[in-house]
Amino acid sequence: MALIVKKFGGTSVSTKERRQQVLDKIISEKKAGNDVVVVVSAMGRRGDPYATDTFLDMLTDVSARPAARTKDLLAACGETISACLVAEDLRANGYAAVPVTGLQAGIRTDSKFTNGIVLDVDVSYLREVMSRGAVAVVTGFQGYNEKMDLVTLGRGGSDITAIALGGALEADGVEIYTDVPGIAFTDPKLVPSAPFLNSINFSPMYILAMTGAKVVHPRAVDTAIKFNRPFWVRSTFNDEPGTLIGQKGEAPGGLYGISLMNDVLMASQAPGAEDVLEECSCNEWFYRRGEHGTAAILEPAKAEEMELDCEIKPVGVVTLQWDPESGITPALVDQALRSHGIRPEGHFAVPDGGAWAISPDKAKEALMALYRAPLRQD
Repeated sequence: MALIVKKFGGTSVSTKERRQQVLDKIISEKKAGNDVVVVVSAMGRRGDPYATDTFLDMLTDVSARPAARTKDLLAACGETISACLVAEDLRANGYAAVPVTGLQAGIRTDSKFTNGIVLDVDVSYLREVMSRGAVAVVTGFQGYNEKMDLVTLGRGGSDITAIALGGALEADGVEIYTDVPGIAFTDPKLVPSAPFLNSINFSPMYILAMTGAKVVHPRAVDTAIKFNRPFWVRSTFNDEPGTLIGQKGEAPGGLYGISLMNDVLMASQAPGAEDVLEECSCNEWFYRRGEHGTAAILEPAKAEEMELDCEIKPVGVVTLQWDPESGITPALVDQALRSHGIRPEGHFAVPDGGAWAISPDKAKEALMALYRAPLRQD
């Protein structure tokens, strides 16, 4: 008998028809003789009746600056509704199931409301539920602090819940179900022909997630690294195998993947403000200080907070992750871009890869050029 943790996102539980597909996957696992812990997100997205952002919009109608503790308590309602519905659906189909809160699941966090960090997990109650043959349906996105306050885990929080529970339970598998069939080599909305990967290791996935890839939140990958817990990303709506994150996979053309971050700014030439630029950069790699000057990639909101005498320009950032044995170098990437008439605005070093700041009107063209370019040097 195996123990499987399955997480289902908001689109997967947003309608009765979609929840039936969720039930089919859970019941199939139970019929195989396995124990199952299910983690669910709130139903749908902003504007849908029970979506997290819909609840938070209601709160901001009352107060322009609601208390963070209150925001977390309200934000958690969506997952509670989903857990109750899925558990009761299972019971109606003849399978014992128990809705479980983050507190009951033993997910202890720090006290950073709206963006909590998981400190440890006590899974004794979940083991008790499974010992009775029942499916534990856990509210994603939430834990509790030392004062027993409810603390939400921020964006990607339900994925974090599933991976943390999988690690604490020493589960045989952790599966993140969403509305896409896995992790694509690059954004399939930009490149419809981009293949979906069979597997990708933690490090390139984390960097791609931090630099614009959207399917998996970087904090979820970081949690998987902390718990040393590989996990699958699969579609709720088909039976494709999906992508295994945490195991070295294929590198088409020597690349693990390409990400694009749009609507950001590059700040440069700010003497005496280097520390501020480093602190405000989008991530640890999007900051450069050296013989070519100081530069950083910033989100617009951060740039507005800064009062700096520096050059700021809008850019897109294309980030590549490559196999260290491929022979790909920043110089080859520069050459490929320039051969298409694209002159990068700046380059930032990234482990086993690189990031290039591109004029916004050329960013998608740059991604397409690098997607097609024969960069590998065998």
